[in-house]
Amino acid sequence: MNTIQIGIIEDNLDYLNSLLEVLKKEESITISTWNSAEAFYSNPPKGELNLLVLDIGLPGESGIDVLKKYHTIETRKSLVISSLQTDDVIFSAIKNGASGYIWKSELDSLLETIQTILEGGSVISPSIATKVLLAFRKPELNQKQSPHPKKESGLEILSPRERQILELIIEGDSPQQIAQLFGTTLGTVRQQIKTIYKKLQVNTRVQMLKKARLFGIF
Repeated sequence: MNTIQIGIIEDNLDYLNSLLEVLKKEESITISTWNSAEAFYSNPPKGELNLLVLDIGLPGESGIDVLKKYHTIETRKSLVISSLQTDDVIFSAIKNGASGYIWKSELDSLLETIQTILEGGSVISPSIATKVLLAFRKPELNQKQSPHPKKESGLEILSPRERQILELIIEGDSPQQIAQLFGTTLGTVRQQIKTIYKKLQVNTRVQMLKKARLFGIF
């Protein structure tokens, strides 16, 4: 039986343990883990990985940065498991080499997803596929609606972690729930939310949600 070498970059210890619990059901898989991009760079895998599994919203360098560097070798394969749903993050991950992009809630099909990617296929969640299709349609729709469409900007100034927090807030998560998900303190999350307010130039949660809608997040 051939051994499958899988590397995981995930800073949330609870979620990492959930991943390991699923992957250890397959005896042919051996696993290496890192909690940040920097840890991955400073202590790289001893051999070539069959698959790199990573989050986008990492502390320090983002998962997108890792993908850009990792896929300088064409044969490498990677799978993004994230909660980030913004179009720019999804497209950037795919553009920079990811063979799959699934939500963190989709662990039940993880082994099947990995097998598909290792066999040369690609896997993206159905909701992500819908966003991809809509994104391709948007330029044409905007052109039909207005000969001089206004270009909105703003979300690009948020870090991947800040965008992840924004999306979780939109989904209804409280700061306490977000802190638990990331394995960090409530004070840290509250400070990150303040930073999001400042970057988006808003003062209230309602204003923040309105601006998120303006940018097409939901």
